[in-house]
Amino acid sequence: MTRRAWRATSVLVALTLAGGCTRGQPALRSGQARGANVLLVTIDTLRRDRVGAFGDRRGLTPTLDRIAASGIRYTRAYSHVPMTLPAHTSILTGLTPRRHGVRNNTTFRLDQRVPTLATMLKGIGYRTGAFVGAFVLDARFGLNRGFDEYDDRFGHSDRATFHFAERRASDVLSAAGNWILQPVPNAQPSAISHQPSAPGAQPWFAWVHLFDPHAPYDAPGGAGGDRAPYDAEVAYTDAMLGQFLDRLRADHALDRTIVVVTADHGESLGEHGETTHGLFGYNATIAVPLMIAGPAIAPGEVNAPVAHIDLTPTILDLVGGPIPPGLDGRSLVQPPPRDRPIAFEALDASLTRGWAPLYGVIQDGWKFIDLPDAELYDLAADPGEQRNRAGADPRGEVLKTTLRLLSEPVGSAPAVSLDSEAAGRLRSLGYSGGSVTSRRSVTAADDPKRLVTLHERFTAALTTFDGGHPEEALSAFRSILDTRPDFISARASAATVLLALGRPSEAVRLLREAPADQADAGDLLAKLGSALRGTGDLKGAAAALERARDAGNQNPEVLNDLAVAYAGLGRPTEARTLFDALLARAPGSATTWFNFGLFELQARRNADAASAFRRAVQIEPSYGDAWYALGSALVNTDRRSATDAWRQAEHLLPRNYDLLFNLGMLLADGDSPADARPYLSRFVQEAPRARYAEDIARVRSALARLDRRPS
Repeated sequence: MTRRAWRATSVLVALTLAGGCTRGQPALRSGQARGANVLLVTIDTLRRDRVGAFGDRRGLTPTLDRIAASGIRYTRAYSHVPMTLPAHTSILTGLTPRRHGVRNNTTFRLDQRVPTLATMLKGIGYRTGAFVGAFVLDARFGLNRGFDEYDDRFGHSDRATFHFAERRASDVLSAAGNWILQPVPNAQPSAISHQPSAPGAQPWFAWVHLFDPHAPYDAPGGAGGDRAPYDAEVAYTDAMLGQFLDRLRADHALDRTIVVVTADHGESLGEHGETTHGLFGYNATIAVPLMIAGPAIAPGEVNAPVAHIDLTPTILDLVGGPIPPGLDGRSLVQPPPRDRPIAFEALDASLTRGWAPLYGVIQDGWKFIDLPDAELYDLAADPGEQRNRAGADPRGEVLKTTLRLLSEPVGSAPAVSLDSEAAGRLRSLGYSGGSVTSRRSVTAADDPKRLVTLHERFTAALTTFDGGHPEEALSAFRSILDTRPDFISARASAATVLLALGRPSEAVRLLREAPADQADAGDLLAKLGSALRGTGDLKGAAAALERARDAGNQNPEVLNDLAVAYAGLGRPTEARTLFDALLARAPGSATTWFNFGLFELQARRNADAASAFRRAVQIEPSYGDAWYALGSALVNTDRRSATDAWRQAEHLLPRNYDLLFNLGMLLADGDSPADARPYLSRFVQEAPRARYAEDIARVRSALARLDRRPS
């Protein structure tokens, strides 16, 4: 992408402003944007101190700065958890994590009984669309409810990786713009009184999630210049948002639109020893930018404490919709008191590694973090949170009491169902899978401050593997286990690497070396089942997978592997029952449809197999293995369709020489044999000689026959 393609344009969000509010006295009014459109933009991993409107001088965010200048900016806004899924769940429900129950990125989904901003706005006549930039917000996690359109389309990876799928801001915003500007046939006006921009127009709610500032930082060419990699991602995202708003403005789609922009959380960038986010609760990751602009909203600044839970009730209040009772958030039409407490948490390391859970509270300019080594900071005097006042100031005990009242668990969410591909996509930087099944008392040795170096070694090992260095990554995981044998995620990740290297017996040994109190850990049992299947021990694999299932592990990877084991053991009825359950639970999982197709193909039900493979490629057109399998299911009954499927597969799997051979030979025997030549020639030139010597000879004979054909 050229510099011209990403440079911010001179967009000025043309929002109708009214009133004579001064910057020191901003005001919102209930219903002042009655029936207006709503554009909610969440920028992943955006630090507040990188936005010019909040004091940055790098010039990274001219688009955000103009939005802030035309509306209200909130200088003390906070996320309740520095992880993407739980933070967005709070944004879209008005509930804290203890109420909605989603505590990290990997093991929860939002309970279907919990209303969302989308369900509420849809209920009063809005059309609703969501456009997300990363798989961590995939529909399977429950935030899709209430959206007419939930665009979470990501490409399929056919190689083992710890990095999950994402897409550029330009792609997300293009899809969002197309949806917003599309003609809506027979649109019904909102159920609430409003004055739309066009007679009879239906208002819309669009949520746009931009993932680019998240690690790894790799802004498109031309966006970086001499900026630091993270800053280049921020600048690129801001520029793309500017072009998007220009497009909407040109079509008058912003004439009556509330624009709300925030971040789900920030990024540590090395502060307190943390490179990314998710481990700690310092302001580098929980302080977020927040700005609201729109019809009749005068420019201003609010210095009172606000949080993500306030966005849903505020939006509903502004557009004239009813605010349901029982929300944790409050409408910012009435600014909150300056001594309002804001609770936050960071539980991923506790849930996946058995480390100490982190809870905290901010109140009246002070922050308390409840850990074995407690922390207390005076944020005004010590904004970098470097001088721990715990034990030296009585405010610590007061805030600890406040935190206990705010953090009592009163809600829960069901464990999410992940297929094997989904589990792999989520194990990226800061997003390790797994769960601790047996709880023990934590000590100072479990405080994440004492373990941050180990955390950094773990995330570095994940990155090393993704960078194409599996042996180096494996060595790093083993070193971590030497230090902390109970590090479940490191053990499971090391086994994943061994399986990718084709060494399942070593993976079995490694998994069986886990501490005795982790014998029933679901992730380790599930990985053990996969490893045993890799060794050919289907009976042992089934036993391990059954133990994982019976222990409560409902990850579809477990059920899928168990179904495959049952099929191999001659238990097809049980295998089919499991596949039926998987597809009923997650009908949008391309991987599950692919595996079910293989099961049907093995049973020689080729028509049913082809149907399953078609579903897989409809869901994920970049799924090369599914295209290949589809061709295999069709080759004896529909050669033309088989050829088309294998052509698609060849583009996606260019080094699959079995596919290349089959496609070339099929074309050579067909109506247009000349079409086979490029595939057969590539096979002769590129296929490994030792493995394909006999096939290479056959292909050369086929090419010779083609040469003898009359032109």
